[in-house]
Amino acid sequence: MDKIFAYGICLYKKRSNKTSVLLCRSTHSKIKWGFLKGSLRGKETKVETALREFREESGITIKAEYLENYYQQKNNEKDIGIFLVNFDRIEGIEKYFSNNRLKFEYICFENDDVRFFDIKNLPPIKKKQLEIVSSIVKYFKD
Repeated sequence: MDKIFAYGICLYKKRSNKTSVLLCRSTHSKIKWGFLKGSLRGKETKVETALREFREESGITIKAEYLENYYQQKNNEKDIGIFLVNFDRIEGIEKYFSNNRLKFEYICFENDDVRFFDIKNLPPIKKKQLEIVSSIVKYFKD
């Protein structure tokens, strides 16, 4: 079986002394949360995949120049890569959210919920993304 490669985006917000990250809970995982991401298609690059998947799962278009740090977690069957993106760099992004949640009309069929969580109070995270989440939390705390 060929290894799967999935890429996505960690959209983050900094407000005073608080940093929040956007996470989703998929329809398959009622308890665990992860980043908006998806599988590489054909000859796509990891950047193209991350931007496409984020747009498909949130309705939000992000420019490649907004991508910041890159984090990767190698797993047995699926390797995952996540790019950081600052919420405040995206013009007009507020229209997609209400009370730190992605509005229902923008949530794709794959997800039950998409919302921001304070990095000091994260929900249970999917196993295949735990190392990435830990690295991102460490980055923001340093």
